[in-house]
Amino acid sequence: MKPKDLTAYRQPMVTSLGIIMGFLLNFLAGWATRDDNSSELKSTADWLVASTILPSLVMMLVVLYLILDIRHAPENLERIYIRIFRLYIASIVLAFLGVGVALFY
Repeated sequence: MKPKDLTAYRQPMVTSLGIIMGFLLNFLAGWATRDDNSSELKSTADWLVASTILPSLVMMLVVLYLILDIRHAPENLERIYIRIFRLYIASIVLAFLGVGVALFY
């Protein structure tokens, strides 16, 4: 069954990404700020966390842009949705990898 419109997929993706992005930004706010204005990125694990979470947030913003863009041709919706879905899953996996690194190192 080919999608005729992306609106059925839009709301769940936007909602889930909004929640995940909120948690990630809250995590970054608590993790990467210090009172003495020095850098929190001191170890390899810190750099690994930052290098996974920040790109995943950018990927999530790209997914939000693509899923909310209404200028898709109807004949390309299936291909577009599959591309958006893969980017959506990749951004979530990358974010969870970063949080996992932060928890275990």
